[in-house]
Amino acid sequence: MRHNFIIKQINSPFEDTAFFVRNVYKRQAFLLDCGRLGNIENSEILSISDVFVSHTHIDHFYGFDRILRGSLRSDKKIRIFGPPGIINNVRGKIQGYTWNLIKNYTFKIEVVELCRDGKVKHAFFNAEDGFNPYFEESFIDRIELEDGFVLEYEFFDHDIISVGYRIKEDKHVNIKKDVFDKYGYVPGPWLSNLKTKLRNCTDLNEKIPVETKCGVKEIKLEQLESELVIYKKPQDITYITDIAPTYENFVKAVNFAKDTFILLIEAMFLKRDITDAIYKKHLTIDLAKEIFMSSNSTYVKFFHFSPKYEKDKGVFFSNLFSSVSDRIFKTL
Repeated sequence: MRHNFIIKQINSPFEDTAFFVRNVYKRQAFLLDCGRLGNIENSEILSISDVFVSHTHIDHFYGFDRILRGSLRSDKKIRIFGPPGIINNVRGKIQGYTWNLIKNYTFKIEVVELCRDGKVKHAFFNAEDGFNPYFEESFIDRIELEDGFVLEYEFFDHDIISVGYRIKEDKHVNIKKDVFDKYGYVPGPWLSNLKTKLRNCTDLNEKIPVETKCGVKEIKLEQLESELVIYKKPQDITYITDIAPTYENFVKAVNFAKDTFILLIEAMFLKRDITDAIYKKHLTIDLAKEIFMSSNSTYVKFFHFSPKYEKDKGVFFSNLFSSVSDRIFKTL
């Protein structure tokens, strides 16, 4: 099956966490965590529309300054999603600098703080205002990203909240244009209307205006779907990192990643070092594998390995890849 996600792991899996992700159906890219961002081009920085921060330990948030510096002169807006407290974290970063000469800049940052009670807090930092923020609150059942993508999230225990993210593609509605002559259809704007209706699960008995060789006709969605449409299964990506090896976290992770196409999940410690995993509140390789298998995910990418294993990678990787090597998602 073709992979719709192109994933670049910016650093070594033994170093700070950051994934640059593109989807072939999405105009812009997004970033999963932003540890050190050394191995990334500024053109890639400028293509990022959304940053998903699991938590603000330094190895997951250190790269924020790189995003700020690389985007400052651009005419764009970046959204940053994160756990409770992320607004203050971003505000503190921004307040570390002096902004008296940016009134003619148009760069904008929106920070989206996810809360346990379903409330979503927003903070807006605009360069033209010297990055002095203003705030809003809302309750959102569905978080929509650009290009029809949808965001889901879950809270995990890491002695603090660590947020897991799941980015879902919209339903793919493909049109069989090679049968237009057979049915007398003429391509036109009505095709976009048809796709939108079918993505939104509109009543198939509804009729829409369709351009044909005999003029515009009102035709049922059910007929058009039968004659013209092929559905392609959408893909999604689930990101889980820095979670304590507890039963509650395990159950949450399995349910959150259920049937995901690509699971990105931390695997910091070998099983023999379970006491370190408990103390540091991270997963072992075995627990990460069990979450992957129990969630029925299609592909997996393990990351965030303890640096202490870097000198003996052979033993570490033999444990990591055993039993799941054919389902490892290859990153750039």
